[in-house]
Amino acid sequence: MTETILLVDDDQLILQMAQDVLEAAGYRTVCLQEGRALNAAVASARPSLIFLDIMMPGADGLSLCRQLRSGPDAFRGPIVIVSAKHYETDKRIAREVGASAFVEKPFSPERLLRTVQDLLARKISVRFWGVRGSIPTASREAVGYGGNTPCVEVRVSGVEDIYIWDGGTGLRELGRTLRGAEAPVHGFLCFSHFHWDHIQGLPFFEPAYASANAFTLVGPAQPTAGLVQILGGQMASVYFPVGLEQFGAHLAFQEIDEGTIMLGGVQFDTLSSLHPGRALIYRLVHEGKRVVYATDNELPSGWKRAGGSPAHAVERFIRFFADADLLIHDAQYTPEELEHRRGWGHSAWTDVLDLAIAAGVKQLILFHHDPDHSDSFLDAVGGALQKRIAESGSSIASELAREGAAVDIWAKP
Repeated sequence: MTETILLVDDDQLILQMAQDVLEAAGYRTVCLQEGRALNAAVASARPSLIFLDIMMPGADGLSLCRQLRSGPDAFRGPIVIVSAKHYETDKRIAREVGASAFVEKPFSPERLLRTVQDLLARKISVRFWGVRGSIPTASREAVGYGGNTPCVEVRVSGVEDIYIWDGGTGLRELGRTLRGAEAPVHGFLCFSHFHWDHIQGLPFFEPAYASANAFTLVGPAQPTAGLVQILGGQMASVYFPVGLEQFGAHLAFQEIDEGTIMLGGVQFDTLSSLHPGRALIYRLVHEGKRVVYATDNELPSGWKRAGGSPAHAVERFIRFFADADLLIHDAQYTPEELEHRRGWGHSAWTDVLDLAIAAGVKQLILFHHDPDHSDSFLDAVGGALQKRIAESGSSIASELAREGAAVDIWAKP
């Protein structure tokens, strides 16, 4: 099926060059010189990608992008803002209104084609920087799986923003890899909740101190305090020598609840988890693929075997996880350990596997390892996991999370 690219720019020469390059590469193009007919063009052409010039008579690309991303019929594909002005403010606003990328004029035909190909590559890349729960583990017996607390990096092909799930001590390691980046780093740091093991890496996140960078800090709304107070609290002088106000990067704060949000042009759905306090599960949806991050979620012990109310309690998770291409789920305990730690907000790995199979999940990664679980202990859990999958007759792929491990999800070969 031929992909359609919608180009909106009042510069006829730009439109002609773009049309020639893209159609030579096998794409179909629809060109507009102003934005008044944009909605009708989107409805009729059903484009895979949209380019919007930032300045046009009667409308600007930023307003048009905001319009396309709003409402029940919001455009879910990538949107590129094009501008001849190289203002960091415009780039920041473009991110905030849902643009997937920002391209500066003049651009070469090669840059145009590469941008389109990257945006339509439909790849989600996931990398683990911290996989341990509750408290960091500095032990020779925990080197294989890693001792840093939760932090997961997500990249969506063609989208300039970086997405980060949780800011545990693994965030420091991620930050060190980003400090040498040639371009400014923009992204979203999405917290599942604000227990210490999920926020304690933030003060050590080097990119947050660089003025060229920009981050939106996203997290569940709390009844007693806002995000600034919560995240800044751990950096108060009594705890830490540097305050949140000394971050040089541009910071925005976004409190969310259950529902659907667009972050940098990518759809995220959220659902409350079963954990003390207010915590959320995130589901990233991109080109029909789904990646779910469900840390700190306590499933009813033995829910599948018990049936009745325990089974009913997991139905909303089965619906939310349904057909996920990748599920990252808390599995801190064995069934025996959970008997003594109910109400602490974490699951037994057996219950998680049963849930993933019931939901038709394609790949499951067990996450948030207990700080007392050594490499040899986790190896034994991994062996028991594979045995249980074989006995169930399921085709699910599953493993335990390791620091540094990466997973790629492709929406199209």
